[in-house]
Amino acid sequence: MSDYRFSVIVPTPQMTHDEMLNATDALGNAGCTDASIRGRVDGMELLFERAADSLQAAILSAIADVERAGYNVSKIELEREAISG
Repeated sequence: MSDYRFSVIVPTPQMTHDEMLNATDALGNAGCTDASIRGRVDGMELLFERAADSLQAAILSAIADVERAGYNVSKIELEREAISG
């Protein structure tokens, strides 16, 4: 298994501090404990470092976890190194 790094973009209205804490709890409870959360103007960016057998498996499992937490994924962003290796 390898570790894969990628970002999951989740569109949300601007959140208060308490709403961001609640989102962090919901995402953690859904299995996103391997992600850091950053606020964006258009929502949240979840920076994953996920262990999986392939990049595709890592991304699909991250999307499933985010959706289990009640959020929709608008896009995935990869660093060049993630797709060249």
